[in-house]
Amino acid sequence: MTPRPKKPPRDEHLGDTRAQIRFILWLVGPLGALGLLVWMFAPGAMGRIGLAFVIAACASLGMYFVSLGVQEGVGGPIARGFGKLLLPSGSSTPPPKALSHIEAMAVRGDLAKAVAAYKAEIATDPADVTSCERLGTLAMRELGDYDLAVWAYREAERRADTPARKFGYGLIAVGIYRDQLKDRGKTVVELRRLVQLYPTAPRIDALRAELDELKAGLFDDHGI
Repeated sequence: MTPRPKKPPRDEHLGDTRAQIRFILWLVGPLGALGLLVWMFAPGAMGRIGLAFVIAACASLGMYFVSLGVQEGVGGPIARGFGKLLLPSGSSTPPPKALSHIEAMAVRGDLAKAVAAYKAEIATDPADVTSCERLGTLAMRELGDYDLAVWAYREAERRADTPARKFGYGLIAVGIYRDQLKDRGKTVVELRRLVQLYPTAPRIDALRAELDELKAGLFDDHGI
């Protein structure tokens, strides 16, 4: 006799999951149907309320399938489809650059090696903003090398991909010239550059006022 193939053991957890699906459908389905009818046949505000019911029901159902597919490993293509629609993976956004080996140098106190390693990363990768940021932070907090920090943030500004980020890095450099290096001449030069390059940036009017004040102070110092 040919032995009868054994049935796979029943997954009781999957049975619980199916019961949950039935419950959700029984709960959301009538509400969605009622909202659809109200939206189709009721005028004015009532119709908009019905549409809101439909949207809420679809969103609730979609989020349930997302959580089901992620947490329970069931739902197959449906869960994955809802997941891609409602919770995009962000794969188009590049992840932050891995620089833990350089950070480990800094933690060990090998600051000169860390600086050299960051500069090597910056030199070999024209799109690397992360190394510029971290070099700037290291130079300010650990080394007190403010000229190096300005260089790093200016490199970050040059490489940043949006005007808002570029303006932010430029503003950091201005702050270093003004507060750490106490160089009013270079502060004026950098402020003027930012005002000209980013005329619609936030707080740009305050920066213009600061620029005018600093320029007036420079003229007073030189007796002009």
